Amino acid sequence: MRRKVITIGSSAGITISPAELTALGLKPGNHVEVTLVGRSLEVRPASAYAGMSLDELVPLIEERRKRP
Repeated sequence: MRRKVITIGSSAGITISPAELTALGLKPGNHVEVTLVGRSLEVRPASAYAGMSLDELVPLIEERRKRP
């Protein structure tokens, strides 16, 4: 799909259609990971655990192991 790069404050952005948001499982306000691959951008939902330390992750893992 062809899109126009727009100015947002001192940054730039590209709009995402409602259908594309739905396909990605995203809503406005969600975080995404953007990767430059050659001359293309890949956009995917960010992990809910990205940026968490091991000390923060271990209790979450232990809690999930207790679930039936």
